[in-house]
Parts: sequence; structure tokens; C-alpha cells
Amino acid sequence: MNIKEKLNFLDQISTPHKVPATKKETPFEIDKVVYGKYINSTFIATYKVPIEEQHGSIALKQANDISQQYLAIAGKDERLIDFDVKKSLFFDTETTGLSGGSGTYIFLAGFGYFEDNFFIIKQFFLPDLPAESEMLKSIHELLSRFNNLVTFNGKSYDWPLLKDRFIINRIKNINKNPLHLDLLHASRRIWKNSLPDCSLTTIEKFKLNIQRSGDVPSFMIPQLYFNYLRDRDSRPLKPVFYHNKIDILSMVSLMIRLAQIHQEPLLQLNKNEELLSVANHYQNMKTWNKNIPILKKIIASEKNTFKKKEISIQLGLSLKKIGKFSEAEKVWLNLINDGQFRFEPYEELAKYYEHRSKDLNKAKQVVESALKNIDYLEQLRPDNQLLLYKSRLNHRLLRLHKKLKI
Repeated sequence: MNIKEKLNFLDQISTPHKVPATKKETPFEIDKVVYGKYINSTFIATYKVPIEEQHGSIALKQANDISQQYLAIAGKDERLIDFDVKKSLFFDTETTGLSGGSGTYIFLAGFGYFEDNFFIIKQFFLPDLPAESEMLKSIHELLSRFNNLVTFNGKSYDWPLLKDRFIINRIKNINKNPLHLDLLHASRRIWKNSLPDCSLTTIEKFKLNIQRSGDVPSFMIPQLYFNYLRDRDSRPLKPVFYHNKIDILSMVSLMIRLAQIHQEPLLQLNKNEELLSVANHYQNMKTWNKNIPILKKIIASEKNTFKKKEISIQLGLSLKKIGKFSEAEKVWLNLINDGQFRFEPYEELAKYYEHRSKDLNKAKQVVESALKNIDYLEQLRPDNQLLLYKSRLNHRLLRLHKKLKI
């Protein structure tokens, strides 16, 4: 859009005027191009998709099998244990810009929800900027029927933007803080290290077996709407409606896939990068019992010795957290005996012998062995981190000497 077009657009949105009772008909108005109807000044397209249909590799009816506990794990939010898919709105917007703020309009808001044996998609389209308030009132009426939201990056963008538009148009939002499952964050926790990126289209292609046909790139969408405001030819917007519709359907498939993964991660995932991402997620949530079997499987198949050592350290700490000290001891001894020095297993083993098994002599031997390794490494490459380790070990050794009365 050139400077002149931008100025014309700014003049259009800053000059208040009423929507005319009768619109001048053009051959390619939105209701001539997209199947739907006007309700007052808002155009609404509605689709009913049977839940037996598959979207990619997932059947929509599989949403009925989801246990909320796995959504709570996926969303890293304990409140989602009360999340009811049947009372949830899947929500995505197309806007006049990606920066947000008071100058950004939502010109197409898509919502999906389950009703009987169908998944209903409603798309609210803004045919004229002065009609925004009427469109938002229609959206607000739909929102009031549901308790939960499912979005893809909606916590950061779509939902805050919609709330801002409500405020600007003096519409009281009765559901300011719904239970909100953001699938972008849930997806990154699994695939951030194994996919080129975690955009919805990338996840569709590599993980959901969804192929789009007749779509339009996201970056082109604002300009297509600006063109429509100028010439009222809505034909180029038809792919935008398709884009929005597929986004919403893909959110359903993605939500189901994420729940499946967290229900049975060892069966659902076969890449070590993905398994490790899930294990790290469980560790962050302090769900050690879910974390440990995954770490063991990775260690059994990992060829990279450095990665294997890192994961073994993680396994030892996880076993310690659930009180499996004898099993953790074996992990730490294996790490020490493999010949590559790492400080963590020495420190953890010394702690175990000193405080748990009460074998002070063994604790002393472990600390002295670690100090010998550090002395050797310091001759090869002096390092401030080694000095820190040495200080901690000497402090522990001094305490052990006092306990042993040496």
C-alpha cells in the first residue's frame, strides 16, 4: 500500500459516519462470493462439519475422547483440569495488521464449537469499518454462551485484540478471563527443536497431514482487505475465508493430537528431540513419574555420548526427586565411571552418601576423587567454573573431616 492509499485508509477510519440503511450493490459484494447472510450490518458465514469427518490424520469426533488432565498438562495450567471441550470456542482472527493497538481492526473473526454431531464454524465479517460495533455485539453474544477458549497464539494476540476492540466500542465483556488453551505454546513445548518453526501451517504439514489448497499467505491478508474497502470486489477475499476456516479446523486436530501425545508419549513420539522436549516439560511441571520413563527410553537409544551424559544427569536428579535413591546412585556411579568428568554426579553421590546412607567414608572418597579430577583439568585449562566447583567440594570435605573427626 503506497502513502496515498494509507492516507485514504486513515481518513476513512477516522471519519465517523453511520452505515447507510441501503448499501449500493456491486457485482462482487461478499454475499455474492461467500455463502452466508447479513444479520443487520454484519455478514456471517456458517458451516456445519459432521464430526465423523477427518481433518488431516485426525477425526473431529476424537475430541470426545480427550481427558482434561492431558489438556492441563499440554497447556501447563492446572485450571484446565476443568476444561470442557463441549463448552469451548475455537477462535481465530484476520486483522488489518499484526502490530495490534487501537488502529488494528478485526475484519474477520472465526469461531468453532461442537454442537450435537457437528462442528459449527461461524465467521463474522466486517464489510464496512463503521459497522464494527454491530459485528462485535454479534461476537459478544456468541462468546457469552461459552466458558473456554482454544486459540493458536491467541493469548498474545487474538484475545487481547478482541478485548481492546470491545473497550473501544464500549461493549462490556462479560467473560474477561475464560479458561484459555493456547495451542502455540503447547506445540512449542514438543516440537520447538524438531520442526523448522512452530507456525500452524508447518505443524499441519509435518504432524497433522493437512494439505491446504486455495489458501492465501498470512502476510497478504491485510492488503486484500484494504483493496476490498477501496473497490468493493470481494472475490480476492474468498481464500481468506478459507484460510480462517482451515485455521479453526486445524486447531481441533492439533488439540486432539497434543492430548494423545501427553496421554501416551512413548507410543506417540519416536524422535529423541521430541521426547526430550516432553520430558523437560514434565520436569518443569514437577511431574517426575512421567518424566523418568521417557528419559530412560532416550538414554537407551541415544548415540551421542555428550547428550547421553546430559540426559543421564537429568535422570539421576529426577529419580532423587521421587525418592528412588538407590536407583539414582547407580546412575551417578555409571556417570562417574564412564571416564568423562562432570561435576554433578560427584556432588549428588557425595550428598547421598553423607545425608542418606550415612556412609561418610564413601562420601569423602567421592569428594577426593572429584578434587583430583579438577586438579588435573586445571592443569589443562584453568577455568573459573572449576574454581567454583573446587570451592564447593573443599567446603564439603572440611565438613566431612569434622564429622569423621579427622
